[in-house]
Amino acid sequence: AVTANIMAWHSDMKASVGEGFAIYPSHNLHMLAFAASMDGQGAIAIQAGKDYAKLTGNNMYHVLTLIRFGRFDEVPGIEHRPDHSIHGGMWDFAQGYAALKNGDREKAVQMKEKVLKEASSSSARFRFHSAENLLNTVGYILEGEIFWMDGELSKSEASFQKAIEYYDSLAYDEPEPIPFSPRHWYGALLQEMEQFKKAIEVYERELQHHPNNGWSLFGIQQSLKAQNRSDKNIDQQFKESWKRSDTWIRGSRF
Repeated sequence: AVTANIMAWHSDMKASVGEGFAIYPSHNLHMLAFAASMDGQGAIAIQAGKDYAKLTGNNMYHVLTLIRFGRFDEVPGIEHRPDHSIHGGMWDFAQGYAALKNGDREKAVQMKEKVLKEASSSSARFRFHSAENLLNTVGYILEGEIFWMDGELSKSEASFQKAIEYYDSLAYDEPEPIPFSPRHWYGALLQEMEQFKKAIEVYERELQHHPNNGWSLFGIQQSLKAQNRSDKNIDQQFKESWKRSDTWIRGSRF
């Protein structure tokens, strides 16, 4: 999927100088950002997000791919907040998440509240997805991460479960509007809580939605290892899924 969408984007760029032909260039970049994010190809995902912003004026996928790959020091430098309710809400989420990881809890809480307020009041849509489902998904990811860093693990679990409820309410779309899954956060939290069997169930459910994604396979691998177990099939599947990745991971979320 990544290679196919790179080729499609190259055709779009050729069309801009009178060569080749362009078919839905923003769609191709969105697809590339999503596929590369799932595939662990950080440089390609982030560049696709940048190119999407240049093409559309919407930097949503630039900031979301930076969050996916833990590039928290780069997020504050993206200063323009899009006017559109959902695009701006995604920017707020990314700024809040990066602030939390950079040590500014107060800003993270402010941004979380802003995202959840927008989710409850906005009638905007991105493609055919509601602000309610999109912004609650990321808002509750941020809330869960704040509770986690506060040591409030049961509250964090409840927040991630809410994020999953809204995420699962999103209609089928290709590509999907959010380039990561809240189950990657929830699985990582369950590992922190030493609920390894439950974590495996969460990652397996995610693999039903996104087969062969390395984030989930790595989560299962970690959860088995914590129980002094291993599975050669999982090891091989992760190795195969991550062979194109440029990203070293220690968990299923940064």
